[in-house]
Amino acid sequence: MTTTPELIEQVDKWEDTYRPITNHFGDKGWNGILFETYLEELEFVKSHPDNHIWTWVDGEDGTYIVTGMVWCNRIGYFVTEVPWTEHTDIAVDIYG
Repeated sequence: MTTTPELIEQVDKWEDTYRPITNHFGDKGWNGILFETYLEELEFVKSHPDNHIWTWVDGEDGTYIVTGMVWCNRIGYFVTEVPWTEHTDIAVDIYG
């Protein structure tokens, strides 16, 4: 999977729709909106309702942002201002 205009548009739409919050612990990537998977950052993420949490995961065909808190193949977490209402996965490949 490589980065395409369609993937970039999909990520931009996700950011515009769900409005991820800034990581106040420091910029860990993704323009400061990615949270680590351990210590105080993990505790901060877990303090939010599940429908405000998204996980960036590494899959067989690339990387994805998925709804909720996932433990397997997790890269990092996002917390959004706007909750998700149904499980939605978006394809992402920042390595491409």
